[in-house]
Amino acid sequence: MKAKKLLSLILVFALALATLAGCSKNAASSSSDQTDTGAATTTNADRENVNIRFAQFGNSVDDVDGMENDPIKAAIESAVNVSLEYDTGADGFDDRMQTELFTGGAPDLFPTWGESDKISKWVSDGLVVNISEIVNADPDRYPTLYKVINSEEYKAYNKLYTGDADNAYAIYGVAAFAEPSFAGVSVYNQAILDEVNSGAVPATVDEFLAYASAAGQAGYVGWWPRNDKLTNWNEIDKTLAAPQGTTIMAPSGDAWTGFIPSGTLGTDDEYWTLATTSEKSKEVIKQLAQLYATGGLDANIGVKGDFDDAYADFGAGKIGAANFGFGYPGQFKDFYTSCWLAANPSAQMSDLTLGTALTENGTTGTTYTTGTWIGSHYFIPTSCENPDRVLDLVEYLASSAGQDLLQNTVDGVFDTSHGSDYWNDINKAYGYGDDGRCKYVWFSYIFCGTEYRVDFENNGWWEAVSNPSDYSEEWATESDQALTSYAQGIIDTFVDSAVTSLPAYYNLISLSSDASDIRTKLSDITNSYLTQMIGGQMDIDANWDSYVSEYENAGAADLETMLNDAIAQARSLQ
Repeated sequence: MKAKKLLSLILVFALALATLAGCSKNAASSSSDQTDTGAATTTNADRENVNIRFAQFGNSVDDVDGMENDPIKAAIESAVNVSLEYDTGADGFDDRMQTELFTGGAPDLFPTWGESDKISKWVSDGLVVNISEIVNADPDRYPTLYKVINSEEYKAYNKLYTGDADNAYAIYGVAAFAEPSFAGVSVYNQAILDEVNSGAVPATVDEFLAYASAAGQAGYVGWWPRNDKLTNWNEIDKTLAAPQGTTIMAPSGDAWTGFIPSGTLGTDDEYWTLATTSEKSKEVIKQLAQLYATGGLDANIGVKGDFDDAYADFGAGKIGAANFGFGYPGQFKDFYTSCWLAANPSAQMSDLTLGTALTENGTTGTTYTTGTWIGSHYFIPTSCENPDRVLDLVEYLASSAGQDLLQNTVDGVFDTSHGSDYWNDINKAYGYGDDGRCKYVWFSYIFCGTEYRVDFENNGWWEAVSNPSDYSEEWATESDQALTSYAQGIIDTFVDSAVTSLPAYYNLISLSSDASDIRTKLSDITNSYLTQMIGGQMDIDANWDSYVSEYENAGAADLETMLNDAIAQARSLQ
């Protein structure tokens, strides 16, 4: 990830914090018990009914009758005493939003993604409303938003993006899964596991290597890690390298990818060392080359496509083990349904077995993550005639009552009183055809980019957006519920050892353009060397020193210094 993009993601994150914190009280107080400074109690019902145009990427507004009969839209309008006008689109949506902003015709509340250059320009040009000024001037009217934008985490993001910790210009939709998501877990064809490994699920690196080689020797493809172009090494890395205390990943994606931490995270003695070309990593590459030579690693890796060719081969019983992000339970469900069940109509759940995160000398490989990323951010243009009323809307949506309405819950508990037809009718009116999907599609992204419920009333901004509540299993089919429940049960046995959550300030890391240039060079070097070494075109022992030298010449040591300096700088912002 380039520094500019990462910086923009952070700004989005910070502003989301501020907006969300202010929105945490219950909907009753945000919609009907508000008090204007120096005045008698004033509610939304007492305020002027205004039209608010809300923009969202990708939905449909073609079903006029369906929109008019939308009970959720009506409930929001009643609670806030506004009229909602929905604006949508797909092709050219972002460009249109910016053009309308420049020409003074932007929607009253509209989203864009995490481009920091856009944000800074819009703020410096005075094109977007300073949300903090309105919210802080009347905290009783905006209790949830006041809580959000004045949290220390939110202010840290403000400072990073604009240099001003006390002013927020956007509402951030922060994305996080309700459960950790990580790589390095395999799913097995149980019949092949029975045939070549007496049905035993590999638990250690050595057991996995032996199983994959045995499957290869038996005429199967031993292992297919998701990586159709041999440029995405994450599944391979987390399966084999991480439990052996190293990484074969080039610095790409997260700022710390390719590095191994030492010291105590969150303190001044934390330090990350670039490990991609270490001696431990060399041994992992030798293991992979041996697997490739024995059929334990697919001979067509680098050519075969993940979702067409690999799915087809696994469904046909040709692949013994596969990795497709099964550290998240929904991935197992989707894989079983779209890959295995699609090819085997009489399939049973017991046909596939979810494995575990492998260990080496009793140590489980670790994924280091913040668990969150920026989904989107929402702005109020300075051309908006009633920004205070727009914030009344946002306050209600962020309240517990607003979240209950959007997520089909009552006091945070899933509401079973609505049948699937109720939600199907609402969703189909806006182009969503998922049966029983109990989420209101228009405002589902405004606070949580993964469309889950957030609880600002009982949590601070960061805690709320980092740990949303996922109710999707409540409206899933029984078979999907069974698949997800099975996968979650397996994952629960090792997830605490497989995932380490980094301090929140790791989302504030900003790398320079020079660091980004070095990262690009190192990624190219890794892809070139590892593909040839694993495939047997390059002798590992004879060429490893050249690999290390190219890393050094491309600036590996400088990048290590830059990363640790950036982490220290981010830590100072908290």
